[in-house]
Amino acid sequence: MAEMKPYRIAVFALIAIFLVAIAPVFENNISFLLNPMALYALASGQWAVVAIWICVFSAFSLFLVFPRKRGEFRKYKGAYVAYIIALFTEMFGFPLTLYLLSGFLPASSSPVPVPYKVFSFTFLGVGYDLLLTSLIAGMVSIVAGAIIILGWKKIYNNASLVTDGIYKYSRHPQYLGMSMVIVAWMFAWPTIPTTLMGAVLVGVYYRLARTEEKELEKEFGKAYAEYKERTPFYL
Repeated sequence: MAEMKPYRIAVFALIAIFLVAIAPVFENNISFLLNPMALYALASGQWAVVAIWICVFSAFSLFLVFPRKRGEFRKYKGAYVAYIIALFTEMFGFPLTLYLLSGFLPASSSPVPVPYKVFSFTFLGVGYDLLLTSLIAGMVSIVAGAIIILGWKKIYNNASLVTDGIYKYSRHPQYLGMSMVIVAWMFAWPTIPTTLMGAVLVGVYYRLARTEEKELEKEFGKAYAEYKERTPFYL
């Protein structure tokens, strides 16, 4: 096990404070998104917007296909893209989850929770409200994207054992980044398919990471064992 150094304790403390601070915002947003009375307020049928965001977020998967090492992920890149398609199809296309739930959830006379909004804007002739939860998930995605790219740059076309750069702080930065994107949007815009697919994908990344570690231990022996001792698995 890697030693819990002071900077790691500080990082985990900051993450814990961040999660506690944003929890009420996400709880309110989830209550709004899963309330049948809010169906009329959700954007739908904006397929051009769906296509744009699918292209943007699917681009992350390319950084898990190109590296010479850790190439096993190419078998699962389609699952990540499918997750992104399901997410943004329900966000801007057709809110399938809410239509399905509306027939089972009891009618309520309580007011519909008002989601926290940052600002309103117009895109392709359609007005949107940027939710605070979507902004937070977007910022997490930017950080995750930077982690993915930094990890990709270190191992691309590199047959040697990489232990510096972002790999000094995480043994699997690319899987960490992908998991961050998935978990952030699972809470920012919860739907039935993305919740199920997201949980499966995070599990797949963890299993892939463990499988890769066994192969790296065989290839690099003691050097990888020492690296594994001093470096965290994900964070």
